[in-house]
Amino acid sequence: MLLQKLLGEFEIKDRVFTAEEEKLFDSFFEYRPVKKNTFLIREGEIETYSYFVYCGILRCWILDQHGVEQTFWFCKEGTFSMSNISLTLGERATFNVQTLVDCEIYCIKKEEIGALYAAIPALTPLFENLTARLLDRLLHRQVALIKYSPEEYYVELRSTFGAAIHSIPLKDIASFLGITPQALSRIRKRIF
Repeated sequence: MLLQKLLGEFEIKDRVFTAEEEKLFDSFFEYRPVKKNTFLIREGEIETYSYFVYCGILRCWILDQHGVEQTFWFCKEGTFSMSNISLTLGERATFNVQTLVDCEIYCIKKEEIGALYAAIPALTPLFENLTARLLDRLLHRQVALIKYSPEEYYVELRSTFGAAIHSIPLKDIASFLGITPQALSRIRKRIF
């Protein structure tokens, strides 16, 4: 269930794992319903869990030099939380990760990740591939901020997130695009 959702999000269509391996993968994760506006991690904390977003959407944000919240990433269904950076490096988080809606999250303790890889050796090359794909998405965001107008980037964002875009507050979308909420309202009026 979890592995297939992850593979689907990253458009890996080949059946990589057996049904038994998929069940084993799921067994390492604990289900956690998480209410809207809950912090999975706050800036300065060290993450001890890896979170998989089964249902819902997360926002990654920081306070800028003026104390204004700046959203720089959304973790959507079928992806892991960006708090995995703190988990993997064992360093304090440099940003906050917060739920935007009530979410269904599956988590695994840091100590259990090695056992998961040992139980399913084919996960190691898969997760190396997924890490490269995530890095590509992050780089694409940086290029898009430079290359496209906010309107073009908003259209792409709507395509990428589909109906989930309606779960994201307009102020957070505007922040993500690097524009004011008023500018986003004008874009939305032109598009619709």
